Amino acid sequence: MKIAGKKTYLLLIFVLAASLSALSQDEKNPAGEYVTSQKIAFFTEKIGLTPEEAEKFWPVYNAYWKKKNAIIEERQNKMTYYSKHYKELSDSQMLKLADDYIHQEVQKAQLLKKYHEKFKEILPIQKVMKIYKADYQFKEYLLEKIKNSGDKKDQ
Repeated sequence: MKIAGKKTYLLLIFVLAASLSALSQDEKNPAGEYVTSQKIAFFTEKIGLTPEEAEKFWPVYNAYWKKKNAIIEERQNKMTYYSKHYKELSDSQMLKLADDYIHQEVQKAQLLKKYHEKFKEILPIQKVMKIYKADYQFKEYLLEKIKNSGDKKDQ
């Protein structure tokens, strides 16, 4: 893959991840409901959740993503603000935005660490690792669906 292709691919992943979090937060959005139902089916299969495990897992996992999405949304808002106002920001304002960005990354890591412990209480470690793998696979799965739907439109 060419460098430009990699950058485009990474940008698409970022946009997809942001869209996924926004869509899945809006339960009244039919696209959000579709993505959420696809994610549930995908994860249940990839992780191999039993009905009993799924009953315990999904409320915890959904709480994790709700908190993670709040951090991501706050970071996106600050980066949007920066993008619109970077020419007029003082060094101290930029320093605050940069420090906030790093703080939000740390918050995400601390949140994952906290929920990692909760996941281990619910599932065997083999299935916990499958959660993390399924997160990446689901993004690739959605990207492939988007790519394939675009290919069909071109024909």
